[in-house]
Parts: sequence; structure tokens; C-alpha cells
Amino acid sequence: MSGYDDNDRGALDRLEDLLDAYADARLMPRGPVLSRIRANVLAQAAVASAAAVRRPQLGQPPRPSRWAVSSPFTRRAFAFGFAAMLTIGTSAAVLAAPPGSPFYNARVYIETLALPSQVDARLEGHERLLQERIAEVEAAAASDNAVGLAAALAAYQAEVDDATADVGDDAARLAHLEDMLAKHTAVLTALAVTLPEQSPIEHAIDTSSKAIAKLKAKGSHAHPTHVPSGPQGQQQGQQR
Repeated sequence: MSGYDDNDRGALDRLEDLLDAYADARLMPRGPVLSRIRANVLAQAAVASAAAVRRPQLGQPPRPSRWAVSSPFTRRAFAFGFAAMLTIGTSAAVLAAPPGSPFYNARVYIETLALPSQVDARLEGHERLLQERIAEVEAAAASDNAVGLAAALAAYQAEVDDATADVGDDAARLAHLEDMLAKHTAVLTALAVTLPEQSPIEHAIDTSSKAIAKLKAKGSHAHPTHVPSGPQGQQQGQQR
């Protein structure tokens, strides 16, 4: 083919004809040639299919599930996501745990840890938790939930001790906490009338009463340096 002249159009046409003929004969077979090729392909496919049927089932590799996770990175990402969902679900269950449930003590512990360190904000947090504990005591007593009542009363007593320890020596803060505990003691005393004699509410009343006595003793020699925020604090400031 190298002997052809590039400018000889006739030679180029003959070369193109030869290439077309070769393609028709070798690359696009027809008739008997195509039939033989098709027959050979079908025969080989039949042999491969028979061998696959005879193969022992135990020797077959497991079929990959459409849920299968192949790469290590994908497996780690899937595990992390699943753990995150479990963590979120568990956290929500803990933060919503009622008294008597398995997560209630964990919830009380987390709420205590979450209290701010600044004195005024911390005392406001104690006030909020004391109100929640009393509400939980009342709800458990109303539903005759003895287990929940015991858990709520124990949490209330622990919160009373923590608030009394954090209040400091300021007379205004002492008076504010004393007034709140006095109201809670009245609520507990009213509930005690409706509960059995062996109810742990009597111990909670005793804890609250001792805390009030301690606050009064500290307040008798303390000087007010701060008026608590809120309506009660404003009323105490006007009285002074």
C-alpha cells in the first residue's frame, strides 16, 4: 500500500474498495459464517450454565445484599450515623424521663450539672428545679405512683440541700429561698394528709423544715447586699 501515490485518486478508490471487502468478509460475517459463530457461542453458554448448576451451594460466594456496606469508610460512616441516632434518641429519653423511670436519676444529675456558675443565675436555676420537683411530687401523688413519688421526693430533698449550700450568706437571697421552701413545705404537708403514714413525704417535710431553720439562722446575722430578681425580690426591697 505504500506504493500508491497520494495524488492517484483511482488507486485510493481501489484501496477503499479492498478495505470494505475485508470488513464485509472478516468483521461482519453473513450467512454460514455467522451461523457457525452463533452456534459456538450458544454451545459455550450452555456448558457454562450446566457447570454453574452442578456447583455445590456451599462453594458459592454469598450474594451481596443491596443493603451491604462494602468499603471501610462507608461502614464507619454508617456506624457513626447509627450511633448518633441512638445518642440523640437516648438523650431525648433522658431529658423527658418522669420520676420512677430508669432514666430519671440521670436526668436529675444532668440538670444539676447544667446549672450556671454565676451566683444569681445559679440560684434562679435552683428555684426552677425546686418548682419542677414539687410539681413532679404532686403529679406522682395524684396518680398513686408510689415509685415515682419516692423518686421525686428524693430529688426534691437533694435539690433543697444543694440550693441551701449555694445560697451563701446574703440576707436577701436567704430570705428569698426561705420563703420558697416555706411554700413547698405547706404543699408537702397538705399532700401528707392524703398519703399513707409510711410515705416518704414525711422525710421530705423534715428536710425542708431543717433547711428553713438553717436559712433563718444564717439570715439573722447576715446583711442584705442583693435583692433577688422577680416580683418577690421587688416586694422584699420595698418592705426594707
